[in-house]
Amino acid sequence: MTIEEIMSGESEYLEFKQEVPKKCEAYMKTVVAFANGSGGRIVFGVEDGTLNLVGIRQEDAFSLMDGITSVICDSCSPMITPIVTLASIEEKTVIVANIMPGSQRPYCLTSKGKVNGTYIRVSGTTRPADSFVLRELEFEGSNRCFDQTYAAPQERVTEDEMNLLCNRMYRYAMEHCKSEEAAERIHRLTKQNLVSWGFW
Repeated sequence: MTIEEIMSGESEYLEFKQEVPKKCEAYMKTVVAFANGSGGRIVFGVEDGTLNLVGIRQEDAFSLMDGITSVICDSCSPMITPIVTLASIEEKTVIVANIMPGSQRPYCLTSKGKVNGTYIRVSGTTRPADSFVLRELEFEGSNRCFDQTYAAPQERVTEDEMNLLCNRMYRYAMEHCKSEEAAERIHRLTKQNLVSWGFW
């Protein structure tokens, strides 16, 4: 973690908290969203609005790290195991919670359940997953596809065909969006997605 990264602001993969909130839901939604996406980091000790580096008191750091780890492990289904570390930036100590992309999607807040407690990351914000996105996450988590159920023997596709399919699916989704908010939630499929679904 560097000062340059902080000054670039929050993003799809980065969120700031001035301190460790007493109510864990203030950041647990983002933890779930990172696990449902491409992963990310929550940095405690940075004001999200001003990007002011306030830091965490050194004497409190290790107990706070233990608390963050325990809350994340205990509050999510399936369990999310973070990597929580300390970083020193301009003589200030911050806590960084690294959340890896999950393979057992969808992840949700246990207290809210899958329908109401599943979140995704859209640019620099965390938002509830709608029914369409939830089904997509379930599909990714089950690691299933039509070809795996009804496989055509010895049939393979080329990389160009995979790229063409990804582009067509993206265009189709964008053309059928009913709102700008829905459009923001659409992300391009990649070869990696198709590989994980068994297309390659």
